[in-house]
Amino acid sequence: MSIQDTTLLRPTLHVEVAVSVLPTKADRARKLRDELKAWFVNSHESVALGRAVLPKPDYDFPDVTLVDIADYTGPPSGTGYHNVLELDLDLQVYVLQPPNLEDDNRRAITQTTEPELPHFRILVLPNVALKDEWSSLVFEDALPSRLLRYLVRMVAMMKQQGLNLATFNWNRLCLLHGPPGSGKSTLCRALAQKLSIRLGRTFTKSVLIEVNTNGMLSKYFGESGKLITSTFDNICSTAADSHTLVCVVMDEIETIAGRRERSTTGGECTDGLRATNQLLTALDRVRHLPNVLILCTSNLVTEIDQAFLDRVDIKQHIPSPSPEAVYEILRSCVNEMVRSHLIDTTPSSASKKRTRASTANSSPPPPDLVPVPSLSETHLYHLNSPTSPGARMWSLAQRCRGFSGRTLRRLPILGLAMYTWGGHISLSDAVSALEAAIEQELKVKMTVEGKGEEVVVGE
Repeated sequence: MSIQDTTLLRPTLHVEVAVSVLPTKADRARKLRDELKAWFVNSHESVALGRAVLPKPDYDFPDVTLVDIADYTGPPSGTGYHNVLELDLDLQVYVLQPPNLEDDNRRAITQTTEPELPHFRILVLPNVALKDEWSSLVFEDALPSRLLRYLVRMVAMMKQQGLNLATFNWNRLCLLHGPPGSGKSTLCRALAQKLSIRLGRTFTKSVLIEVNTNGMLSKYFGESGKLITSTFDNICSTAADSHTLVCVVMDEIETIAGRRERSTTGGECTDGLRATNQLLTALDRVRHLPNVLILCTSNLVTEIDQAFLDRVDIKQHIPSPSPEAVYEILRSCVNEMVRSHLIDTTPSSASKKRTRASTANSSPPPPDLVPVPSLSETHLYHLNSPTSPGARMWSLAQRCRGFSGRTLRRLPILGLAMYTWGGHISLSDAVSALEAAIEQELKVKMTVEGKGEEVVVGE
């Protein structure tokens, strides 16, 4: 297979098709993909990213459950729409695997008799347990898509037949670093899921190995190094099949890749130093396996050993969400509560009167009758109405600087629990509850930073 067959060098539209059953024979799978491509080209002239569609009943695709216009690789489009006939079409067909696998809690054997933490788990990809990870990501500058493109190109080029991997110092090692709660771990798992789909024709099988670095630390001298060796033995064993893509995710990598000069400050060779040495040796083992990709995260990049950092190919800082990203995170949470009927948007009699009046004047419906609009829609239509949910949430988003994504996704549901009393909860009530929750979080944040009096949460 040539590099042209496995990489995407022209402007390309990526379409992902989920099916309930994938044909087992290669020729039937190829025929299904070709038929889906023909249907997509015939049915769509211009498309926008992020849309999910299904073939009409007159097409014979009973096993198709979702067609996702997932991504675009190429020069930016000024309109946000892409002409299907002017692009290459990369259509991937996949089946989501169930999450309950026998390897889920697999452990390495140690010589101790005390109970230990599972230090890695294996999931077959793409997995239903990770199906919403990608859509939950909110970053600026299309960061997830850019990282996905880098990694696809990296893996594809390393698969080039005849390429002498020893010539290049390329470890297929990616480090995402930044403040806690910025979405690094979720992004790693989402990237692994997307890679298994995007590279589905290059690799017939994909697995995710999630490594618990804290589970590798042992109070027994020398045991941490043995656990690292055992884990990478399993990685190498899984990667022995060259048709299997192995994505390894290691959170808090500084736990086992700490700076060795600190370990030797007391004049003793500590277990931390041995763990770092063993990890570096293990990484050098797997760098010659072109089907292994390692994704790491760290909140404390300054505490990582320089030799490890020197092996990292992609170092990407993941910042706290910007006000624009904060708005989209809060919006997605509130709209989900609307969709699940935690928030009641059924119009009252007064709202019906306002609706009739607004319809007569050809103006948009009252803001409390619709979910929170996108930020662009808010800027266009709602900023002149400061009481609208969009305008209120944009004001809140600008106050949440420095909040982690983890905190932001907690506050909408927390506000509903703490500051409403059941019954009919309108969209306006829900935004008021969110305002109260954010105000409380800001007080706590100021207290932690030493800028205010002590605050009791829920006060």
